[in-house]
Amino acid sequence: MKITLHRPNQIGGCITEIESSKGTKIFIDLGHNLPRGDEEAPDEYASIEAIAELTKGAKAFFYTHIHGDHIELFKYVPEGIDQYVGPLAHKLMVAKYKHMTYADDLKENSLLCLKKLEPFKKYHKGWNITIDDIIVTPFQVSHSASDSYMIRIKCDGKTVLHTGDFRGHGYMGEGIYKVIDKFHIAGHVDVLITEGTNIDSKGKSMRHEKELKKEFMDLFHKYKNTFIICSSTDADRLESIYGADRDGAKRPFIVDSYQKELLQLISEHAEEGRQLYHFGRQKIYSYNPENWKMDYMMKKYGFVMLIRNSPKFQEYLDKILEFCKPEETCLVYSMFHGYIDNSEGNTAFNPSTFRFVEQFRERGCVVEEREHTSGHASKQDLIRLCQQVNPEIIVPIHKDENADIKSILPNELKSKVCEYRYGKDGIEIVFDPQQKYHASCWCEAVGATSKGYYLYGEAETK
Repeated sequence: MKITLHRPNQIGGCITEIESSKGTKIFIDLGHNLPRGDEEAPDEYASIEAIAELTKGAKAFFYTHIHGDHIELFKYVPEGIDQYVGPLAHKLMVAKYKHMTYADDLKENSLLCLKKLEPFKKYHKGWNITIDDIIVTPFQVSHSASDSYMIRIKCDGKTVLHTGDFRGHGYMGEGIYKVIDKFHIAGHVDVLITEGTNIDSKGKSMRHEKELKKEFMDLFHKYKNTFIICSSTDADRLESIYGADRDGAKRPFIVDSYQKELLQLISEHAEEGRQLYHFGRQKIYSYNPENWKMDYMMKKYGFVMLIRNSPKFQEYLDKILEFCKPEETCLVYSMFHGYIDNSEGNTAFNPSTFRFVEQFRERGCVVEEREHTSGHASKQDLIRLCQQVNPEIIVPIHKDENADIKSILPNELKSKVCEYRYGKDGIEIVFDPQQKYHASCWCEAVGATSKGYYLYGEAETK
């Protein structure tokens, strides 16, 4: 078995390639580099030619979730290669690109994406998919994108567990640990490939979504009018907000027609018997600027309204804010703070989003920025996962270049970490094949540790 990790030492742009000894090749994720502020980042793989070269001989792609840094390059995959994603995730993608066709500058690309999505195959949690001599099994995890999965791959008598992006502080966060027990995964994994987004988060704790729900409830009681900027497909955050209003102030819950469609799709896939993600128990209103009765209702009773940074919502705000008293009005920014942090050197800063938020302050409204928590695993959850799975090899990806997972792991796990190259017992691991490693790095690594792993020191690149 050969595992090739493309761009492992950056957050986003995720691509993992797995090839069996018989030459069967599959990929986990095909992500675009993360944008820089409001500009799209350059990406050497963002072309038909580059993906055709990368995917020579590939049989299938499996996507862990629908964030662009894991799936956006799907439109370049050649015909004849199967692409798999979760059933709800597929519907959310179709809804997204249909919505984008209404924008003239996005229509051409959106129609192309819709066409590429038509032959997609849907996988289901716990179901095996056989691709020649490779067996793939997805298991659902908690993340800030609805319908996210970790993926187990078996071939050549070896087992790889790819976590995708996950977290333990979502409503279903404990699910990943229960799945590991239920499917007897612990102790039977040769290679654990895990995300490491928060490895160097400097001790920052991750608040549970339940805490956010309580904070939202307090805000909805305190302010008559609450606008909220959040992810449109983060089922947990939507549950926190909707549930806080439903169980608390019971203000009219306002969205646009697109967000209402997404909420309906998430509800349709919610598990029976669970309280989570059943949007609709309290009425959801789709805002119509031509409906004077809606404006009257909002003016009289107040509201909770989900908004996005777009020209359409700016037109809505220009109308609605005219009848909102600033002291009764609050904007909750419930996303990654880096997008609105204009500190020098912050490459995530988005000037457009910053201006969209600042208009509320300029009008004298309150702006709350604390009601957010990471969609990624805390240090504690990374340690817990590694201890429970107890693999032979731990490979961190989706992390900052200088993030050191060994610095957070207990001593018994440190020696299992592989970050540069590995070759032993029928497993070959290659990191970022576009880089050239200095010969001295290989020489230092040829001696095995006490556990027999070829571990690599700091690499020098040419």
